Amino acid sequence: MEAHMISGHDLARMLESGTARLADRYKDVDTLNVFPVPDGDTGTNMYMTMISAVREISKAADPASVGAVAEAAARGALMGARGNSGVILSQLLRGIAKGLNNMDRITGPILAQALNEGVRTAYKSVMKPVEGTILTVAREAAEEALKSAKKKSAVANVLEDACYKGEETLNRTPGMLPALREAGVVDAGGLGWLIILQGMFTGTAVERADQPAVPPMLLPAIEEKIFEAGAMLRYPYCTEVLVKGSGADGLKEALEDQGDSLLLVEDNGYIKIHLHSTHPGQVLETCLRYGPLISVKVENMTEQVSAQVAQKGNAEEKSGLGIVSVAFGDGIKRIMESLGANKVVTGGQTMNPSTGELLEAVETAGPGKVVILPNNRNIIMTANQVAGLTGKKVYVVETRSVPQGLAALMAVIPGREPEEIIQAMAKAARQVKTGEVTYAVRDTTINGREIRKNSIIGLLDDELAVSGNDAEQTVSELLDKMISEDDEVCTLYYGDMINNEKAGNLLETMKNKFPHIEFELHRGGQPLYYYLISVE
Repeated sequence: MEAHMISGHDLARMLESGTARLADRYKDVDTLNVFPVPDGDTGTNMYMTMISAVREISKAADPASVGAVAEAAARGALMGARGNSGVILSQLLRGIAKGLNNMDRITGPILAQALNEGVRTAYKSVMKPVEGTILTVAREAAEEALKSAKKKSAVANVLEDACYKGEETLNRTPGMLPALREAGVVDAGGLGWLIILQGMFTGTAVERADQPAVPPMLLPAIEEKIFEAGAMLRYPYCTEVLVKGSGADGLKEALEDQGDSLLLVEDNGYIKIHLHSTHPGQVLETCLRYGPLISVKVENMTEQVSAQVAQKGNAEEKSGLGIVSVAFGDGIKRIMESLGANKVVTGGQTMNPSTGELLEAVETAGPGKVVILPNNRNIIMTANQVAGLTGKKVYVVETRSVPQGLAALMAVIPGREPEEIIQAMAKAARQVKTGEVTYAVRDTTINGREIRKNSIIGLLDDELAVSGNDAEQTVSELLDKMISEDDEVCTLYYGDMINNEKAGNLLETMKNKFPHIEFELHRGGQPLYYYLISVE
């Protein structure tokens, strides 16, 4: 690399070096989650976004051109962006590419200007920018690069000064955000960007054939788990009915003893029912007592030998909409499919899907208009990127949790205009209170409460609410805070670390404790979270 000017080949090596440095430290970034839950994924998301950027470099139109390499990296980052941190990182690279457009070779001052263009682009991508985050670290580092460029022309010198300033700014982030200060951590995204800049500065050559490999544990599952229930299912028929009528409470009571996984919603003269049963004919006869049947769908789940079977609900045919939903856990995925999701993308806690994965799902979810349900606050920004990458009309209903996503799916009523359906989905999601029970991965303090590593914690709508040493007791205490006199239904989704007996015992205990609440229990199969809870 020349002292004062770099080519496209040089920039490629710098980006590869930044990726390699992040490969060594992405787990350190993950541990900086403000909440000590086991799904810290900022470092993972940034690393996988950089992997996508580096891989795309090999497709650059002119690998000797700085502009062409930067454009390829930005394109790869956009398609591979995962989570909020990955999206912001992709926008930093997008802005840098704008600043280097059509340039063959550049000096330090030009790179400094491009870094600042990256910051401007990233700030624009965030609806309400917050200082003390990756944005602040990137901005102050870029501003320092401009100051350095007035005296120095070498790219390495400009980047070195930017790194020093970035580190200084990162160490000040706890003073900018009370949550960071209380948790005793610096901003995770800011550290991730600093690590990338430091790697770019070192410029360690990474052979193109030896690009950093994604750790096996980070790769999305290529194959779904085999649906093992088969003939052992107690209620093998997935029965979906739309009734034109009223009296949902009475119908629900009449159906409770006919199967499990009962989901029922009443809206504007229609009752939508989902039930796993042994005698679907009996279910239909019961429903007929409450009004004419508008649509009926029955599937034998024992014939499904894989989670990648034909979709259970064709929302495109019913409503003119395709639906893409994100889920993690085989039980939750099957429920979403049975409720009409055309495509269920694997992701959520610990593994946010990329922009490219969501785009692929949108393209295959049916013609016309498509709704994306992110079902995780960290996937919303990624979902919003998809609209500009497809010719379809894409709507994002900003569901922040799996229970909100399930409520949104239940709100889909056939025959309405797509925009009306989307409004109903958003309204249904907002009416859900979400509880999550998991464990702490480190000692910390949140809102004045001391949390010890491995203790059980309960979150209410993303806020720490309770902590203890037993998952079921934590659920009970969390429900004390969640349930009000106006609530009617509580649904528990138990994870892959909870057995059927323990979950069943919890259900009976909660029914006795909250007699005015209708409880439902489903196997979610989600990792890391003992229980997901929905209260409406």
